[in-house]
Amino acid sequence: MHVFLNARAGYGRARERWERVRPLLEERAGGFEVTEIESFGGVTDSLRSAAGVGERVFVAAGGDGTVNLVLNAMMSLGDGARSGTTDGGRPAAADLVLGAVGLGSSNDFHKPVGAGALLAGVPVKVDCADPAPRDVIRIDLEDGDGRAATRYAIINASLGITAEANASFNEPSGVIRAASRISVDAAIVAAVLRTLATYRDIGCRIAIDGADEGEFSVSNLGVIKNPHFAGSFCYDTLVEPDDGRLGVNLCERLTPFQVLTTLAALRQRRFSGRPKTRMWMCERVSIEGNRTFALETDGEVVRARRAEFRALPRGIRCCR
Repeated sequence: MHVFLNARAGYGRARERWERVRPLLEERAGGFEVTEIESFGGVTDSLRSAAGVGERVFVAAGGDGTVNLVLNAMMSLGDGARSGTTDGGRPAAADLVLGAVGLGSSNDFHKPVGAGALLAGVPVKVDCADPAPRDVIRIDLEDGDGRAATRYAIINASLGITAEANASFNEPSGVIRAASRISVDAAIVAAVLRTLATYRDIGCRIAIDGADEGEFSVSNLGVIKNPHFAGSFCYDTLVEPDDGRLGVNLCERLTPFQVLTTLAALRQRRFSGRPKTRMWMCERVSIEGNRTFALETDGEVVRARRAEFRALPRGIRCCR
């Protein structure tokens, strides 16, 4: 087992949580090597080297962004193979196992947290004896300058208010940082309120499984493999981690008040059937915006003008 530690996760509280949980983790999982994260390139290089000499289990110790970082490093080995090796002699991503220690603010990757999944109050997924296959979301995007890139997500992706609020949450102002001392939800609400002050809907053309659905004025759009997101919010979409499908949840033309009432409903796991919402289940969704927009993948934010999301069925295995 090789652990990648992001000591800066959870607004800088991750190191203290790690020191508390590490001895218990060693008792449960045995010995492991720890690499402290400095950059994406460093994680990718370390992971490739470890995989090349036989390591198969990689654990992201941090928040959801850390899980996303390690996932993308694993997927860089190849997302198409289901067994065997890539041309370079290294294993493909589906031959590796992803684990996690939840040291972040939201830790949505761990939800719902099962019985026995907490060590010193920290959610963990480190049991690699019988790893569970999970779908991965592949996102092929184009930025405002026409440059193409590929990213991967395992929890969800979004554009609109959630993505813009995530950008504020990741680089908090004084108000958001102060709210984080109260709770994660307080910091998220502060980020949403800040976003609402300047947000305007994104004009988007949406295609579902290749069929054009038309133009929409997007307040928020979530593409999910896990209905949990951003603290205590949760969709009621019936999507499973390994069913080969994506849940697509759209809110359009919401007023600021409707945004807040929708968030209140999501805290009660109520979304389907609400006014100004639509829901699809699909294998692929394409988005083309009338301007560059924030695109969030497992809490990490980039800028894009176009994006295609595809489900990679059982693209990786995860610790339980």
